[in-house]
Amino acid sequence: MTYYISIIQTIWKLLPIALIILLGILFFSWRSERQKVNDFKEMQQAQSQEIKKWKDKAGKNRARAEIAEINARHTKTVMSKELQLMLKREVGNIKRNLISYSSVKASTQGNLGVRGKDTIYKIDEKTILPAKQFGLQNPDLDFEGVYVPQLDTLMANYKIIHNFDVFYYYKKPGKAPWNLFRRRRAVAEIKFHNYGSQADSLFTLVMERRKGFFKRFLGKK
Repeated sequence: MTYYISIIQTIWKLLPIALIILLGILFFSWRSERQKVNDFKEMQQAQSQEIKKWKDKAGKNRARAEIAEINARHTKTVMSKELQLMLKREVGNIKRNLISYSSVKASTQGNLGVRGKDTIYKIDEKTILPAKQFGLQNPDLDFEGVYVPQLDTLMANYKIIHNFDVFYYYKKPGKAPWNLFRRRRAVAEIKFHNYGSQADSLFTLVMERRKGFFKRFLGKK
C-alpha cells in the first residue's frame, strides 16, 4: 500500500511539470499554425492586389507592388497549388535555397510612323511584285517590314525590348505623420527606360529563412 501511495505522490509532484511542458508544446504548436495562417493571408493578398502605376517627372512608366514575405519553413504549406506550379515551371522545384523570386510581365504600346522605300518582292523566279520596305531601329524597338499592295499583305519582323530597373525597399502605408505606428511593408518598384513599356503584372516573393534557436542564441549567421 505504501508503495502505491509513494507512486501517486511522485506523479502528483511531477504533474505541474508535465502540465507546463504540455502547455509549452501547445503554445508553440498554436504559434506555428498561426504563422502559417498569417503567411497564407499575406501570400493571397500579394497575389490578388492591383499594382500601382504612374509616370515620373521624366515621363517614364513606373509600377509598385508589395512583396510577399514568407517563412521558408512554411513555404510549401502556404503556397497555393497554382503558384507552386508556376514556380515549378519557371525556376524548378521549390527548395530551401530559393530565397526570392520575381515575376514581371510587361507590354509596349505607342504610335509608329515610318517612311517606306520602294523595293520589290520576289514570289518565284518568274513573278516579281512592287513593294514598300519599312525599317526602324531604336533602343526599345527593332522593326523591319515589307508591304506588297497587290497581295494586300504586310510581312514584318520585329523585336520589342523592355529595359527596366527593379528596386526593393520598405515603405509604411499611408501618409506621414498618420502612419507613424503602422508596420513597414516590403515593396518592389519598376522603372522602365523605354517610354512605351508598362507593367502588366508584378509579383515578388521573398522566403525568409529564420535561424534556429541555437544559432540565434550563439549569434551565428
